[in-house]
Amino acid sequence: MVEFFYGWDLLYKTVNSDVHKKADLLIALVHFVLTKHYSFRCLGIGDDKTLPEEEAESGSELLPDDWNSDDAKFSLRYVNNKTLYLLLGHMTEDALLINLLDTNTKKVSNICIEPENLVIELKGPLTNMIPTVSEIVDRFRKELLEPVFSGNSKEQTTQTTSNTNTNTNNPARDIDPLRVTEPRGPGSFMPFEPRPFGFPEVGRGDLDPLARGGPGNLFPFDPRPNAPGVRPRFDPFGPPDRNILGRGPNPDHFRPPNWEPDYYM
Repeated sequence: MVEFFYGWDLLYKTVNSDVHKKADLLIALVHFVLTKHYSFRCLGIGDDKTLPEEEAESGSELLPDDWNSDDAKFSLRYVNNKTLYLLLGHMTEDALLINLLDTNTKKVSNICIEPENLVIELKGPLTNMIPTVSEIVDRFRKELLEPVFSGNSKEQTTQTTSNTNTNTNNPARDIDPLRVTEPRGPGSFMPFEPRPFGFPEVGRGDLDPLARGGPGNLFPFDPRPNAPGVRPRFDPFGPPDRNILGRGPNPDHFRPPNWEPDYYM
């Protein structure tokens, strides 16, 4: 939460000589939240609901002159994404009623706070002046901003962008663990399909003859036209038969000439 209030000290130094009552401090805090965290820009004082074209791209993060010259009310004009907003404050006997008006949609929000109970002093660190400042800011967000303003805070935008970049820069996040995206083996022409039944890659052509990975021993031909580098294979099976080519005894299985077993070796 400390980072949330980064920049407050700089803002308050520009207005501390103008702060004479507790309601002034609370209006300055609302202004800080709007400009620092929601990209509002202050156009000045007043309650004019028209937005000239030249003002749509202007504005400042500072409070204007005479922003608290009236002891009973506050009227500040802001722009965000070419939309005009009015921040209006009205003092009663012991409460400050703050409204935020979207001049395009006519949506208006309000919050009622008691300066005497919230503000302890007008000088010093923010947490000394307003001990419950975190809770007050949370109320500003929920009761004043969310009913009217549909945009995101700078923190949300930054976090979203950071997460998007992280996902983009880390391809491993997008890899399907069941899919091999590069062809494997000689003659491969497209990636293997996912392995829904848990077939291993070794011998997969025999276990799944219709797979794209290529033929196996029991499915020796490649159905693709002009498939390069693919030779039909067939492993003979059945009992030995000297009269059938490939079915005779395998010479590799015979004993070497003059071979005598020696069990002591």
